[in-house]
Amino acid sequence: MIRNFLKTGTAPTLSTNFKQANDSGHLLRSPSKIARALETLVARRERVTVELSIDGVQFSANLVRADPSGQFIVVTASADEAANAALLARARVTFVCTPDDWRIEFVADEPCEIMHDGVPAIRLRYPEILTVQQRRQHERHAIPATLTLRCVADAGGFAPFDARIMDLSIGGISILLYSLDVMLEPGTVLVGSRIEVPGADPVMVDLEVRYSETITLEDGSRARCSGFRFVNAPDEIKKLIDAVNTH
Repeated sequence: MIRNFLKTGTAPTLSTNFKQANDSGHLLRSPSKIARALETLVARRERVTVELSIDGVQFSANLVRADPSGQFIVVTASADEAANAALLARARVTFVCTPDDWRIEFVADEPCEIMHDGVPAIRLRYPEILTVQQRRQHERHAIPATLTLRCVADAGGFAPFDARIMDLSIGGISILLYSLDVMLEPGTVLVGSRIEVPGADPVMVDLEVRYSETITLEDGSRARCSGFRFVNAPDEIKKLIDAVNTH
């Protein structure tokens, strides 16, 4: 459960009880749980960002209202007018918030300009899904440069794509590098994703998106990476991690 722990003279803190937000890995679909999460962020006036381009251009503002009836949210307008215009031109955006050691993402639709408490702001529809990820919750196992693990994501779907695995976690989180043309929203499930291991049979898993971001690689090029939860992790995942550690 998400709780607001009030301290005298301070804003609410994000408790370690965030871990109990959702037993299936911190994907919130319950309106009441989403409301508690957003109310905590609003009370803290947390900063939220939206990635607007592959070049790293971002919209950044404060979350200042979450409608108690669950109809809309309000963020302050950015000081960057171009960023405001780019956000308003989109039908749907993904907000990212990183309070303390947590990463929170949610998707909101239909941005529009409003005035809120006498200052310019932007209103969006209330999010239907919110993901909560505690960073470094489980030990991650980096893939050695000499070992290439390939994942064909959503192999059973309409738009499969290739990705390179960067590290694995027994807790079910894997990091993939993939094309900038692919956009993944939190909560998306990639069914029948195939992990291909040199010299071994492929491992089939369903992957649920936890977060996504654009990063700069060592050669200066840009790529997207995402954190995933294994929806139906088979025993082969543990064997795969063991193979990585002994490579």
